[in-house]
Amino acid sequence: MALINWSSADRTDLARIAAEVLSWERSVPDSPLYSAFALGIAEDPDLLRLVARIDNVPPMNLLLGAVKLTLSSADALAAWYPHLTSQARPAGDAAFAAFRDHVLSRADELLAIAATHRTQTNETARAAVLLPWIPTEVPVHAIDLGASAGLNLCLDRFSYAYTGDRAARLGRGEPRLDCEVHGDIALPTRLPELASRTGIDLSPIDATDPDAAAWLEALVWPEHQDRLERLRAAIEVRRSVDVRMVAGDAATALADVVAALPPGAVVIWHTIALYQAPPPVLADIDAAVAAAARTREVVRIGFEPVTAGQDPEIRVGPVFADAPVVARAHPHGRWLQSAA
Repeated sequence: MALINWSSADRTDLARIAAEVLSWERSVPDSPLYSAFALGIAEDPDLLRLVARIDNVPPMNLLLGAVKLTLSSADALAAWYPHLTSQARPAGDAAFAAFRDHVLSRADELLAIAATHRTQTNETARAAVLLPWIPTEVPVHAIDLGASAGLNLCLDRFSYAYTGDRAARLGRGEPRLDCEVHGDIALPTRLPELASRTGIDLSPIDATDPDAAAWLEALVWPEHQDRLERLRAAIEVRRSVDVRMVAGDAATALADVVAALPPGAVVIWHTIALYQAPPPVLADIDAAVAAAARTREVVRIGFEPVTAGQDPEIRVGPVFADAPVVARAHPHGRWLQSAA
């Protein structure tokens, strides 16, 4: 199994950069605007050279987030929507032309943002994807790898509405997470009880800081108002919940975090975060999980993209690469499909 690595292309080969951009475009089927922009970028040497200068991953997320962050008003990007048509060539479309002008006129500023930020989308709806596999029989210590701002460590405070082949409603209040279930998935009958909450991230985000919150909002695709509203609601919840955020490498920090926890079961999860990590880091994380499992009960839930162009997989087991696939899900938690 090979996890996707968006930065693997030779950064001087524009044909390879274009292929990288087109591969990314296949992952945004529910953002017509960003899909059109990606198709246009893939045909534009000037924009490809700019993408090639972004060292962090994934470059497209960072570029588009930086663009959104630098717009003069929240309505500026929305003003480009009417120019989109399914038949129009993106490179000739007025929306793409406005986007291109904005990027090239502010290239240095956008590159500086991309160099100093990470793709740390805190998509709270992914909590609905995790929930069916989190034990509810006993209190558990929750650890989120690649936690960003740690919002999903508040998942026991969210409300859930599962519909489809299986239905369930849990919790109260906002944000409410709606998830359509396909297939035979055992849904929980109650929310888990979290004995402690720890987020591990190379660069944790303080979502209560207005600038940090603005970056989280910039990473939300422009058409997705529902996601933006959930994000804002989750930030409000996070203000009143005790979450410990640890800055550091996931493998090294995980061992230290588990060692310092009081007795009890541990649930470790990661949601579309570790696909960016190189194989040696993944191996170190696997070793840290295995070491923790020698001294206490440990459940690891991974929700990661495995193959470009395919839906991310949920795997439950100590080693993500070897763990059985229990389900697949929409990257933003809109639906959950049993693997059986």
